[in-house]
Formats: sequence, structure tokens, C-alpha cells
Amino acid sequence: MTDTSTRSVRPDTRWERHSSTQTLAELLLGLSFITAVAAGGYSAATGQLTVLSQGAGIVFLVTLTCVLVSWFRSVEREDTPDDRTVAQAARSTAATTAQDSIAAIDAEYRR
Repeated sequence: MTDTSTRSVRPDTRWERHSSTQTLAELLLGLSFITAVAAGGYSAATGQLTVLSQGAGIVFLVTLTCVLVSWFRSVEREDTPDDRTVAQAARSTAATTAQDSIAAIDAEYRR
């Protein structure tokens, strides 16, 4: 029998682990891209709204940089082992080595 009281029915997806700030930044990225493209197209056709187009382009580039940095940091965080896991593995290795050393001394003594 499997205990399902402590486990979720389905695993968490990537978007469920996003903070509200990261979600807001990604939404702003999409909106600034749409605004930059629309205002750029309109300004190319009519010669107006160039300031809005340039402002939307700047917001898009800044937001894109923030989202990419956040994404790379989260990927790096997933790839590196947790410090507690590394420390625990080092302690267990040291304990095993000490036990092996004691066992070797004991075997030598008994011989």
C-alpha cells in the first residue's frame, strides 16, 4: 500500500514554483514585446509614436535581461547539490572511513 497523504497527486510543474515577481516579470516581458512591435510598426508606417516605440524597446530589453538571469539562476540552482546534502554525504563518508579504519585495526589486533 502506498501512503499518499504526504505526497501530492501530481508533481509540481515549473510554473507552480515561480514567485509572483518572476511571473510579473515574464508577463511584462510579453506585454513590452507586443507594445514595442506594435508601436514600431505604427511609427514606421506613420512616423509618429517613435518615443513610445523606443521606450517599449528599452523596457523589453531590460525585462528580457532580468528574466534570462532569473532563468539561468534557477537552472544553476537545480544543477548544484544542496549544501546540506553535500555536508551530510561528507559526514557519512568520514564516518564510513572511520569505521573501516577501526575495523582494519581490530582485524589486525585479532590476528
